Amino acid sequence: MLPMVPARLVVAVVLALGAAGCAGSKPGSRAPTEGPAASQPSVQDVDDPAKVLAAAERALDEERAAEAVALFGRALSAGLSDDEHLRRAWLGLAQAHELLHDCSGVLRATDGYLDRFAQAGDRVQVVARRGACEAELERWEASATSFAEVAAAPEQLPSTRIEALARQGYALFNLDRWDDADKVLARADAIFEEAEREQSERFSSYYFVGMARFYRAAILHRRFRDVAIVLPETVMAERFKQKLELLVKAQDAYNHTIKAKHMFWVSASGYQLGHLFGEFYDALMYAPVPKWLDERQRQIYYEELKKQIRPVVDKAVWVLEKNLETARRLGYESEFIAQTEAKLSHLQQVLVSDEAGLGKPHPRLVAESETAVGPPIETGEQAPADRKLFVPSMTPLAP
Repeated sequence: MLPMVPARLVVAVVLALGAAGCAGSKPGSRAPTEGPAASQPSVQDVDDPAKVLAAAERALDEERAAEAVALFGRALSAGLSDDEHLRRAWLGLAQAHELLHDCSGVLRATDGYLDRFAQAGDRVQVVARRGACEAELERWEASATSFAEVAAAPEQLPSTRIEALARQGYALFNLDRWDDADKVLARADAIFEEAEREQSERFSSYYFVGMARFYRAAILHRRFRDVAIVLPETVMAERFKQKLELLVKAQDAYNHTIKAKHMFWVSASGYQLGHLFGEFYDALMYAPVPKWLDERQRQIYYEELKKQIRPVVDKAVWVLEKNLETARRLGYESEFIAQTEAKLSHLQQVLVSDEAGLGKPHPRLVAESETAVGPPIETGEQAPADRKLFVPSMTPLAP
């Protein structure tokens, strides 16, 4: 007669084997060298939380994330009492969820850790992980709060504080809290410039410097778009002035981003500059025409207007050409560069158009359907130093 095996033990073994099977089917995962038993706790050890934790950590080291999640969860539920074991279990669980790109799971694990170890020495790093996952899930208020805590923590390297402020500003940008975002992003840039003057840190990457500068420019770009050209003529003249002033400020801000010399943000800013000039051209060409103009006067009005603002189109073409030239010289290829090429082709077609267009504006330089004018999500173009798992995807500057 076979001995009776406790039901809880059977369930634990089945769960572990199921997790191992799931992990084993994941592309790129490494199978244990001697079958599932090599990383699983033995039947006699499944009631020992410390041994289950050790098996979980082996699974994590071998990037068998699904199995690691199951084992870390079992270790925690089995009643780990030692603080060091608890700490390793919560952090390991968060890391395993990261490997699965499961942000909700990471948040549960980091919250569990912070609930248990509120004053932990690595709190800043854990809160930063939480804030990045909150951004991935578009929980912008929570993400801004998390990164505000990281940025305010003492004894941070300039690069760490800059990253926290850039991510906080990005969250505030997505909340349309532009004044707050600009203050935070300006602080990130000021910290960088101070670090450069004092040579207090040698930066391995300028990604988050470029990010902070880009979104300051993006705020000006959005404000530029929000200035509507409307009649009467006195109001129209004032709005034209406002729009031109914002264009100059946004242009300067994008050029400042380019000086950060990170290729992703160089290309993003070059593209946005070309787009900015195209938008300004459209705003002038499609502004309301005074109703007192007759047909002949309308023809003269549009033909003169086209001559006056032709340099704006030329500038847009020049900016886009320089953007492509730089990318090609450095061997930088991405979907983003393809979009720049398409935009340049469109502008050049408008310039060589044979249509007289008497009494009406030229075709729009910025298509009404062209809404994704911000930098696209990068998937494989960044240097290894920049390929942090939860670098937030760049939100387009929605019109």
